[in-house]
Amino acid sequence: MQRVLIVEDSKVVQQVLRHLASQHLQVTLDFAWSLQESMQYLARHEYTLALVDLTLPDAADAEVVKLTLAHQIPTVVLTSKIDEYSRQQMLEMGVVDYVIKDNRDSYLYAVKLIAQLLRNQGCKALIADDSVISRVVMRQMLEKQLFEVMEATDGHEALSILEAHPDIKLLLTDFAMPVMDGFELVKAVRNSRGRDDLAIIGLSGAGSHGLSAKFIKYGANDFLAKPFMNEEFHCRVMQTMEQLNLYAEIKDCAYRDHLTGLYNRRYFYQQTERLLRTNSGQHVLALLDIDHFKRINDEYGHLGGDEILRQVAELLKSAFGRYVLARIGGEEFAVVLRGYDLENAKQVFDDFRQRFADFEFALNGASYRSTISIGLATCYSHSLSEVMRAADRALYTAKAKNRNCVVSAHD
Repeated sequence: MQRVLIVEDSKVVQQVLRHLASQHLQVTLDFAWSLQESMQYLARHEYTLALVDLTLPDAADAEVVKLTLAHQIPTVVLTSKIDEYSRQQMLEMGVVDYVIKDNRDSYLYAVKLIAQLLRNQGCKALIADDSVISRVVMRQMLEKQLFEVMEATDGHEALSILEAHPDIKLLLTDFAMPVMDGFELVKAVRNSRGRDDLAIIGLSGAGSHGLSAKFIKYGANDFLAKPFMNEEFHCRVMQTMEQLNLYAEIKDCAYRDHLTGLYNRRYFYQQTERLLRTNSGQHVLALLDIDHFKRINDEYGHLGGDEILRQVAELLKSAFGRYVLARIGGEEFAVVLRGYDLENAKQVFDDFRQRFADFEFALNGASYRSTISIGLATCYSHSLSEVMRAADRALYTAKAKNRNCVVSAHD
């Protein structure tokens, strides 16, 4: 479980941080006023990150920063002023970053920085560079940002690692590498993974002004010239990952049904068509339709109908959440069971049909029961439209047979 320690002695600043953290951080938070209180928290809990003030009334020489770092907690520092000595001191201590406290926006930046670092935890990053020293330096900086780091010595090795680990989300690649250089690597990667799926930062110490433009035109999200300052590296990586997360949020909004939180018809078609193209195993598509749903809307209004749909979605997620599951319209839902033959799938859905019939939905303070009809079809064709028509015919038959049953297109 992620947990964050925030240390700040100003009552006003702590109130601001509490408010902003409640909006942007969905983790357990502990707030301390002093070095002594921080020590008490650290004795009781383990922390993922710390956001701490550089100076406190009982810790005027950055003792609280040294304390959190001694507990191996990645630490972001809040400071009211910065000079070159203080900057070098913090970098030598090994802090992740520092934020200068001068207005409300700086506190918002600090909280958003913590939020991004928490998202980085467990996220895989790949460094492609033939320089051992460069790889060591960048690995250390990325690990401070909570990345899980992998390394490659040239572009060809990097491609192999990316193929073996499709969950890698960040690639840092040098330009000058043997076997395959950075440009060729970026071009090859972009053939299969877009900017919204994998972030790429190009690197070079060659000093050519055209390198940055070339990297970005070939598909990199950003570029860094060597040697770079710690802060510059940190900011570029964080901004690039924030951009990637924004892409993911936009895509998720486009693919979600706003009422139930399930995926929508567009997502279902895309994922199922991809499954049919790339996987030849046995799969069964099911269309599920709530029986007599119009009666619910007539009796309880559309708000009542919406509440039933939300509860049905939760019931479906508990049963089929690990499969492709979506609301495809009105009171109709769709599921694809991967790796099932028709006989086994029919038993699974009949069990769910019985569970649905026994379930007591909560509606306006009272319990309500309903039933569901289900049509099944094996994914016998690479044409999703053809399989959907077969399942829809089976669902129509189930409705005609007094509902509350499972019918296969092959019955």
